[in-house]
Amino acid sequence: MSTDRDASPDYDDSDLINLIANLDLSTIDPAPAPPQLLHVSDRLCRRINILFPPFRPAVFALSKPFTTLNRPPAVVILRIGLSTAGSVTQAVPNTCVHAVQRLGPKKKKKNGKKATYIVFCGHTCGVFGTWEETSPLVTGVPNTIFCGYPTLSQAEAAYAYADSRSWIRVADRPMASGIAWLPQPINIQQTLNALNNNTEFDDKWYIVYRGITPGVYRSHLESQLNTVGVRSALHESMKTFSAAMKKYTKATSRGETMVAPPPRYDDVFS
Repeated sequence: MSTDRDASPDYDDSDLINLIANLDLSTIDPAPAPPQLLHVSDRLCRRINILFPPFRPAVFALSKPFTTLNRPPAVVILRIGLSTAGSVTQAVPNTCVHAVQRLGPKKKKKNGKKATYIVFCGHTCGVFGTWEETSPLVTGVPNTIFCGYPTLSQAEAAYAYADSRSWIRVADRPMASGIAWLPQPINIQQTLNALNNNTEFDDKWYIVYRGITPGVYRSHLESQLNTVGVRSALHESMKTFSAAMKKYTKATSRGETMVAPPPRYDDVFS
């Protein structure tokens, strides 16, 4: 049995367009539309959806979360690739794409693994093969001085260098208050000495900006002897003597170096 909808004429696209163009809304009776007109309108809507599909914005699955910057709330930076960014902003007015650096602090490069440790000042001094052996001797002990070395030969050379100058001692009081003489900064003339240029026990140069005696030192231990236990001490290391001397000279000209008094026994162990 056929219905009125089935019996309605089969309009093609041109007939539907002409019908809409010649439709005068002012003459339409507000009474319910006949079934034939409902069928035509339904067919027209379906045809328009085929010819002109509705716009659906693309949705991209982000592998990483959003990252917002310290800007107005409307500004949001997405961690997406350049190709994705281009497709999102293409044909959209007043948009632009900027490449930005990764947010957050930079990761520090890890130094090479230390194979041997020296305790210059601690409960027990000497050369130790692992951090597990070294840790109990320095943990919780004020003003300890220790250092890690990549090889056993470097550690032994550094220990001999310190021992020959009486810089090895048990940490029963501040290091600087119990040794015969404190190491002094190195100068340009002293760098001509082959011993001072020996990198077997230390391949860096150390700057003391604020300490007992500010200056450039040849070894980690020498800089520590002038800074450990000193309040507001400031020091750093450089790869070459020239770079260290240049930074120290610049700091001196700016008034950024300072002589500090040695630590006292009562300050640390009271």
